[in-house]
Amino acid sequence: MNSKGEVFALIALLLVAGGLAWWLSLKEAHSTVASSLDDVPRALNGWESRDIDVDPEVSDLLRADFNVQRIYVHAQGYAVFVYIGYYGTERGGAPEHTPDVCYPSQGWEIEENETIYVGDEESGFRVREFIVERDDARRLVHFWYRTETATGITSTLPLRLRHFWSRLTENRGDGALVRVSTVIASDDQDGSEARGRLLGFDHSIEQALDEVWPQSADEQIAITEGADPLSS
Repeated sequence: MNSKGEVFALIALLLVAGGLAWWLSLKEAHSTVASSLDDVPRALNGWESRDIDVDPEVSDLLRADFNVQRIYVHAQGYAVFVYIGYYGTERGGAPEHTPDVCYPSQGWEIEENETIYVGDEESGFRVREFIVERDDARRLVHFWYRTETATGITSTLPLRLRHFWSRLTENRGDGALVRVSTVIASDDQDGSEARGRLLGFDHSIEQALDEVWPQSADEQIAITEGADPLSS
């Protein structure tokens, strides 16, 4: 293809993309019932939890449509912190502030940063792993993004592409940031003990989210209207 043909192809592509974006901006998306995320079990495989309030300043910064923040404590004394920030279709399904920005802004230094795989090939998924340090404290952090149909998304670009495709095909494009963290003990220099703790927990949270992921408001109404009145 000569340079003139490439220019025309690029212009045509931009026009199509612009037209689709304009059409989607005019099309009313399905609303979702985000409060279902509060039904993530408070007891998970031997872990018991309590809710932690999200600081109002942090909430204003994250601007999520729905927040879940908890500490899960194991009988052996281990603790895992969980944050789920949900962004509906109107918000583009993606957070405005991501962990790679938020941790340094809070004074944490990202000591290690890699992508790892959780679970097996059939039911596993990818997560980003940080080891962060501030003063004498170290934490192991796992985070990933998910949508109604996909999980293990490790950056916001593919998340936004999925949002665009889901808007075209399903008329919804919601998503969430899932972040799980735990303290790295002073005698766990490479974080291997903390990593073992999180890998199983990641899987438990992911399975729980599959069960309570927000439905569209229309689906929720249909389920409610179709419920057996004798079962309530």
